[in-house]
Amino acid sequence: MNPSHVYDATLHQPGTVAATGRCSWHDSDGSGGDACAGDAVVSFQDRNGDWQSGCRRALEQLVERGDIEPLGQGA
Repeated sequence: MNPSHVYDATLHQPGTVAATGRCSWHDSDGSGGDACAGDAVVSFQDRNGDWQSGCRRALEQLVERGDIEPLGQGA
């Protein structure tokens, strides 16, 4: 399980969806943004160690699946 952080644009590569404050998780999961709740609220590293951003709904989904810790639970 990876830690999560309050969204921080400086953690993401310039020019990416994540760096612009949008949800890169739903942008990359093949849903076409259908499940997306909009603006990023969380930054986290995915299984490959790449920084992703997630909307409120992505945060809930990732915590439920055990992929990331709830906000405030990391170091």
